[in-house]
Amino acid sequence: MSTAIALSQVSSKVLEKLKENPYAYDVFFEAITISDPNDWQEFKSVFYQQDFDEFKADAPRLLAEGKNRRLYLGENWQPIQFYLTATCGEEDLIFPNSYSKDENDLLRVNAVTSVNYLKYERYIRYFTADEVKDVVEELSRVAQEDDRERLRKICRKAKVNFWEREYENWIEYTELFNELIDYYKDAADKGNAMLISIG
Repeated sequence: MSTAIALSQVSSKVLEKLKENPYAYDVFFEAITISDPNDWQEFKSVFYQQDFDEFKADAPRLLAEGKNRRLYLGENWQPIQFYLTATCGEEDLIFPNSYSKDENDLLRVNAVTSVNYLKYERYIRYFTADEVKDVVEELSRVAQEDDRERLRKICRKAKVNFWEREYENWIEYTELFNELIDYYKDAADKGNAMLISIG
Protein backbone atom coordinates (compact mmCIF):
# COMPACT_ATOMS: atom_id res chain seq x y z
CA MET A 1 0.00 0.00 0.00
CA SER A 2 1.36 3.38 -0.94
CA THR A 3 1.82 6.29 1.44
CA ALA A 4 -0.83 9.02 1.54
CA ILE A 5 -0.34 12.62 2.66
CA ALA A 6 -2.76 15.20 4.09
CA LEU A 7 -2.01 18.82 5.01
CA SER A 8 -3.71 20.78 7.81
CA GLN A 9 -3.39 24.46 8.62
CA VAL A 10 -2.81 25.14 12.31
CA SER A 11 -2.13 28.24 14.35
CA SER A 12 1.35 28.60 15.81
CA LYS A 13 -0.15 28.17 19.27
CA VAL A 14 -1.72 24.81 18.36
CA LEU A 15 1.49 23.71 16.66
CA GLU A 16 3.37 24.34 19.91
CA LYS A 17 0.80 22.28 21.83
CA LEU A 18 1.17 19.45 19.32
CA LYS A 19 4.95 19.59 19.70
CA GLU A 20 4.69 19.49 23.52
CA ASN A 21 2.12 16.74 23.99
CA PRO A 22 2.11 13.48 22.04
CA TYR A 23 -1.58 12.90 22.72
CA ALA A 24 -2.71 16.31 21.54
CA TYR A 25 -2.39 15.12 17.95
CA ASP A 26 -4.89 12.31 18.58
CA VAL A 27 -7.49 14.83 19.73
CA PHE A 28 -6.65 17.20 16.86
CA PHE A 29 -6.77 14.47 14.22
CA GLU A 30 -10.01 12.92 15.51
CA ALA A 31 -11.76 16.31 15.81
CA ILE A 32 -13.59 15.74 12.51
CA THR A 33 -15.31 12.67 13.98
CA ILE A 34 -16.16 14.25 17.34
CA SER A 35 -19.61 15.83 17.20
CA ASP A 36 -20.10 16.29 20.94
CA PRO A 37 -17.53 18.74 22.37
CA ASN A 38 -17.26 16.54 25.47
CA ASP A 39 -16.46 13.35 23.56
CA TRP A 40 -12.78 14.24 23.37
CA GLN A 41 -12.53 13.15 26.99
CA GLU A 42 -12.56 9.56 25.73
CA PHE A 43 -8.83 10.17 25.28
CA LYS A 44 -8.45 10.63 29.05
CA SER A 45 -7.21 7.05 29.43
CA VAL A 46 -4.06 7.77 27.41
CA PHE A 47 -3.05 10.75 29.56
CA TYR A 48 -1.42 10.83 32.94
CA GLN A 49 -3.85 12.62 35.27
CA GLN A 50 -1.60 15.69 35.60
CA ASP A 51 -1.12 15.91 31.82
CA PHE A 52 -4.85 15.56 31.28
CA ASP A 53 -5.67 18.35 33.73
CA GLU A 54 -3.16 20.65 32.00
CA PHE A 55 -4.46 19.65 28.59
CA LYS A 56 -8.15 20.34 29.28
CA ALA A 57 -7.77 24.06 28.66
CA ASP A 58 -6.25 23.46 25.20
CA ALA A 59 -8.81 20.91 24.02
CA PRO A 60 -11.45 23.34 22.65
CA ARG A 61 -8.90 25.07 20.42
CA LEU A 62 -7.44 21.76 19.21
CA LEU A 63 -10.93 20.53 18.37
CA ALA A 64 -11.86 23.75 16.56
CA GLU A 65 -8.71 23.76 14.43
CA GLY A 66 -8.90 20.01 13.87
CA LYS A 67 -12.26 20.53 12.15
CA ASN A 68 -10.78 22.97 9.61
CA ARG A 69 -10.54 21.91 5.97
CA ARG A 70 -7.58 19.70 5.17
CA LEU A 71 -5.91 19.30 1.81
CA TYR A 72 -5.77 15.62 1.03
CA LEU A 73 -3.06 14.80 -1.50
CA GLY A 74 -3.52 11.09 -0.96
CA GLU A 75 -1.05 9.06 -2.99
CA ASN A 76 -0.87 11.85 -5.57
CA TRP A 77 1.78 13.63 -3.52
CA GLN A 78 4.51 11.77 -5.40
CA PRO A 79 4.12 13.47 -8.83
CA ILE A 80 3.89 16.84 -7.08
CA GLN A 81 6.97 16.10 -4.97
CA PHE A 82 8.79 15.02 -8.12
CA TYR A 83 7.77 18.22 -9.93
CA LEU A 84 9.01 20.34 -7.02
CA THR A 85 12.14 18.46 -5.93
CA ALA A 86 13.14 15.84 -8.55
CA THR A 87 12.55 13.15 -5.88
CA CYS A 88 9.42 11.10 -5.42
CA GLY A 89 10.00 7.76 -3.75
CA GLU A 90 8.97 7.00 -0.21
CA GLU A 91 12.68 6.72 0.58
CA ASP A 92 12.87 10.43 -0.32
CA LEU A 93 10.34 11.54 2.29
CA ILE A 94 13.10 13.53 3.96
CA PHE A 95 13.98 16.24 1.49
CA PRO A 96 15.69 19.29 3.00
CA ASN A 97 13.62 22.37 3.76
CA SER A 98 15.57 24.37 1.23
CA TYR A 99 14.65 26.56 -1.64
CA SER A 100 17.67 26.62 -3.83
CA LYS A 101 18.70 26.62 -7.44
CA ASP A 102 21.23 24.14 -8.70
CA GLU A 103 23.71 24.32 -11.57
CA ASN A 104 20.84 23.82 -14.03
CA ASP A 105 19.01 26.83 -12.61
CA LEU A 106 16.41 24.46 -11.16
CA LEU A 107 14.45 25.81 -8.19
CA ARG A 108 13.70 22.94 -5.80
CA VAL A 109 11.01 23.47 -3.17
CA ASN A 110 9.94 21.18 -0.35
CA ALA A 111 6.24 21.89 0.08
CA VAL A 112 5.06 18.33 0.61
CA THR A 113 7.11 16.58 3.29
CA SER A 114 9.23 18.93 5.51
CA VAL A 115 12.14 17.76 7.65
CA ASN A 116 10.58 19.13 10.85
CA TYR A 117 8.70 16.44 12.73
CA LEU A 118 6.97 16.07 16.06
CA LYS A 119 9.47 14.55 18.50
CA TYR A 120 7.31 11.52 19.20
CA GLU A 121 6.14 10.87 15.64
CA ARG A 122 8.35 11.16 12.55
CA TYR A 123 5.34 10.84 10.26
CA ILE A 124 3.75 14.02 11.53
CA ARG A 125 5.75 16.81 9.92
CA TYR A 126 5.28 20.56 9.98
CA PHE A 127 6.31 23.92 8.63
CA THR A 128 6.28 26.89 11.01
CA ALA A 129 4.29 29.99 10.05
CA ASP A 130 7.51 31.68 8.85
CA GLU A 131 8.46 28.63 6.78
CA VAL A 132 4.97 28.60 5.24
CA LYS A 133 5.60 32.15 3.98
CA ASP A 134 8.89 31.02 2.43
CA VAL A 135 7.20 28.03 0.78
CA VAL A 136 4.48 30.28 -0.69
CA GLU A 137 7.07 32.62 -2.17
CA GLU A 138 8.95 29.76 -3.80
CA LEU A 139 5.79 27.99 -5.00
CA SER A 140 4.74 31.23 -6.67
CA ARG A 141 8.06 31.26 -8.55
CA VAL A 142 7.63 27.65 -9.64
CA ALA A 143 4.07 28.39 -10.80
CA GLN A 144 5.45 31.04 -13.18
CA GLU A 145 7.73 28.55 -14.90
CA ASP A 146 6.81 26.77 -18.12
CA ASP A 147 5.63 23.28 -17.11
CA ARG A 148 7.25 21.45 -20.00
CA GLU A 149 10.62 23.15 -19.57
CA ARG A 150 10.56 22.59 -15.81
CA LEU A 151 9.83 18.90 -16.34
CA ARG A 152 12.79 18.65 -18.70
CA LYS A 153 15.05 20.07 -15.98
CA ILE A 154 13.47 17.87 -13.31
CA CYS A 155 13.98 14.73 -15.41
CA ARG A 156 17.59 15.74 -16.10
CA LYS A 157 18.16 16.25 -12.37
CA ALA A 158 16.55 12.88 -11.55
CA LYS A 159 18.50 11.21 -14.38
CA VAL A 160 15.27 10.17 -16.06
CA ASN A 161 14.56 10.48 -19.78
CA PHE A 162 12.06 13.18 -20.60
CA TRP A 163 9.31 12.04 -22.93
CA GLU A 164 6.26 13.98 -24.00
CA ARG A 165 4.17 11.60 -21.91
CA GLU A 166 5.86 13.00 -18.79
CA TYR A 167 4.29 16.33 -19.60
CA GLU A 168 0.94 14.73 -20.48
CA ASN A 169 0.98 12.83 -17.18
CA TRP A 170 1.79 16.01 -15.26
CA ILE A 171 -1.24 17.79 -16.72
CA GLU A 172 -3.43 15.37 -14.73
CA TYR A 173 -1.97 16.75 -11.49
CA THR A 174 -1.96 20.48 -12.21
CA GLU A 175 -5.35 21.04 -10.58
CA LEU A 176 -4.16 19.43 -7.35
CA PHE A 177 -0.87 21.35 -7.60
CA ASN A 178 -2.82 24.62 -7.87
CA GLU A 179 -4.91 23.58 -4.85
CA LEU A 180 -1.66 23.05 -2.95
CA ILE A 181 -0.48 26.55 -3.86
CA ASP A 182 -3.83 28.08 -2.85
CA TYR A 183 -3.85 26.15 0.43
CA TYR A 184 -0.38 27.44 1.29
CA LYS A 185 -1.33 31.00 0.29
CA ASP A 186 -4.39 30.82 2.53
CA ALA A 187 -2.24 29.57 5.42
CA ALA A 188 0.31 32.35 4.90
CA ASP A 189 -2.44 35.00 4.73
CA LYS A 190 -3.80 33.74 8.06
CA GLY A 191 -0.34 33.47 9.65
CA ASN A 192 -0.79 29.72 10.07
CA ALA A 193 1.71 26.90 10.27
CA MET A 194 1.27 23.68 8.26
CA LEU A 195 0.91 20.17 9.65
CA ILE A 196 1.66 17.26 7.31
CA SER A 197 0.35 13.78 8.08
CA ILE A 198 2.18 10.98 6.29
CA GLY A 199 0.76 7.51 6.44
